[in-house]
Amino acid sequence: MAEEYKNIEISDGVIKEIAIRSIEEFLGDVSSKVIKKIRKSLDVTRNPDDSLVIEFKIDVPYGEPIPEYVSKLTEKVKHDVEMMTSMKVESINVTVENVFEKEEELEEEPEEIKEDEEKKE
Repeated sequence: MAEEYKNIEISDGVIKEIAIRSIEEFLGDVSSKVIKKIRKSLDVTRNPDDSLVIEFKIDVPYGEPIPEYVSKLTEKVKHDVEMMTSMKVESINVTVENVFEKEEELEEEPEEIKEDEEKKE
């Protein structure tokens, strides 16, 4: 019975979707705009030996050690793609385009300002 399923083809679109969802899980609660930007930049290349090269661009939260952050992200993507497709990921190339303030910090500031204003009143 297993012999019938040896010729499974996995499209690049499926590999891209697995990578996008893996990145989205890693990043946590991010806007659809961020995911759309990553989706637009993500590319999958198949080597002659059917191994994969995945490339994408991301922004990193300010204060995060970039090499460590990217290393954790690429390990997750590599693991998820290999686990779900049984294909070897030869490399993942990431371009860090920007740094940004974490949303939690931006959300906390207005609350602190509101508390200060309430104390003044």
